[in-house]
Amino acid sequence: MADRLIPFRAQSESFKAFHDGGCYYVDKTGFIRYLVERGDRICVVTRPRRFGKTLMLKTLETFFEYRLDDDGKPVDNRRYFEGLKVMAAGGDVLREMGQYPVISLSLKDVSGCHYREVVSMLNDAVCRACMMHGKRLMASGILSRVQADLLQNFMDGNAAEEDLPKFLGLYSQWLWALTRRKTVILVDEYDVPLQQAAIYDSHHPGSDLFEKTTKLIGKFISSGFKSNDHLAYGVISGCMRVAKESIFTGMNNPGVIDVNSKLPDEFWGFTEVEVRQMLSYYGLDDKYQDIERWYDGYNFGGRKVFNPWSLLNAIRGLVNDEGEAAIQPYWVMTSGNDIIDDVIERTPEHRAVLAGVMDGGTIQARIYKNLSYRDLKRNPDTIWSFLLYTGYLKALNVYKNYDDILEAEVTVPNTEVKTVIRSSMQHWWKDIHLAKYDAHALLQALYDGDTADIVREICAIMDDSISVNDAREDFYHGMMVGVLRTLCSVKSNREYGEGRPDIVASDGRRAIILELKCLLPSVVNQIPLEQQFVKVPAMMNALLDEAETQIRTRYYIEGLMFESPNITEVRAYAVSFCKKRCAVREVVK
Repeated sequence: MADRLIPFRAQSESFKAFHDGGCYYVDKTGFIRYLVERGDRICVVTRPRRFGKTLMLKTLETFFEYRLDDDGKPVDNRRYFEGLKVMAAGGDVLREMGQYPVISLSLKDVSGCHYREVVSMLNDAVCRACMMHGKRLMASGILSRVQADLLQNFMDGNAAEEDLPKFLGLYSQWLWALTRRKTVILVDEYDVPLQQAAIYDSHHPGSDLFEKTTKLIGKFISSGFKSNDHLAYGVISGCMRVAKESIFTGMNNPGVIDVNSKLPDEFWGFTEVEVRQMLSYYGLDDKYQDIERWYDGYNFGGRKVFNPWSLLNAIRGLVNDEGEAAIQPYWVMTSGNDIIDDVIERTPEHRAVLAGVMDGGTIQARIYKNLSYRDLKRNPDTIWSFLLYTGYLKALNVYKNYDDILEAEVTVPNTEVKTVIRSSMQHWWKDIHLAKYDAHALLQALYDGDTADIVREICAIMDDSISVNDAREDFYHGMMVGVLRTLCSVKSNREYGEGRPDIVASDGRRAIILELKCLLPSVVNQIPLEQQFVKVPAMMNALLDEAETQIRTRYYIEGLMFESPNITEVRAYAVSFCKKRCAVREVVK
């Protein structure tokens, strides 16, 4: 099974589909043995999103499930596991195969802007979970009239709010009555409703959505996992363990596997050996360095791990002859990045730290294992643990400090994650920060021809900018457009004269022309440090010459005045940038 081709479509989250579809499958079934031999009746698994948690739960479902076919005979799933690691486990493990009815449900869509939406979406999740055994239960005759009515409501997705939290406990009880077998309960993405509600409340002061959602999800999970005599195994997956939310209260200390846990193998992401084998299979050995730079960088339990979702998508693109376009961000586009957006928008000190990390720095952070979404407000330092567990940061090393408290040196894992942080930074910079910037002094200096004040105002804006990683011409272009647009009409790359000036700003009577040039940091970094203070200004001045020549030879001033007779005064400027520096020269007609 491990040498089968990837069907080049969206990766399936069904273990059976991988087998039946002839997919290339990286064998992670060793986790089944680990789970059974570990001895924890309840296990909480935390990994970033799109790191194989759902596929693992589907694998567990296929292994454990007891169900009958149309002829009333138990379905045998052994064929799905032939040749895989779990089949080499001892008899104690293999005896568990096909022994338990499974309740499987995902909470990834259980969210909304109002509590009634959360209740409705939880009803939908319960409805889907009833599809496996619901009809057989209804036809069995073992349920009382009240129980049958309640099950029908669960199956129809319209259970009352007060009945929803009872579902897991009641359903496993009914399955015991039907089969005389204990139940395996698998809950995927359990923390999504809490995260979405917390983010909503942070943007809507006075909202109690988080409080209500926490109570609902806490009761819902507790009914299946707390003091449930009919539970054989329970596995709960999510990005974080949020014990303080009372989700796991009284659950007899469930086993927890998080990104810092030491495991005998990596059961979710891909290891370096697995990645090299896959690339070799598809004749893509020469792409390893690109794949490593973009999708490697995670450190789970001291083991180097690649992002599986992004890597598979990239390989699919490469095999389909998409070329360099195949190496792009995939993981960051699979859902919203609200946590990063919230950090950058609301917390200036954290924004500055992230900017430093984007420049290659690290963060010394305390690692909080049992997090609360409330902690984001109560203790701002918990954000680094949130970002670590959700995959936006990686731990270079984890250690205990002199107070025996867990700490880590963390940084951005790879190029892919840098793209989402940079995108969020740019969104804040252009759409939020610049929109509030008071540009009166800058505009007045531009109208007056005061180049010293122009430089001073632009540098003041850039002093509060986000990172020199964005020191490209399009960044500076967007910055100037964003600032000037708050006070006047701005046209970008509009044709005037015999060319297209970068920016033309006007109040209807007066106009400003800006031609921008940029000295890239990559060029500056090639200059010895002791020579930069001389050579960089000279190079920026050469760029001013280039911009001035462009303004003159393409007749920007004349073209603007010809096409806009109402404009009585035009000032044109050549502007050059380098990181957070700028130089300005007025170009006189």
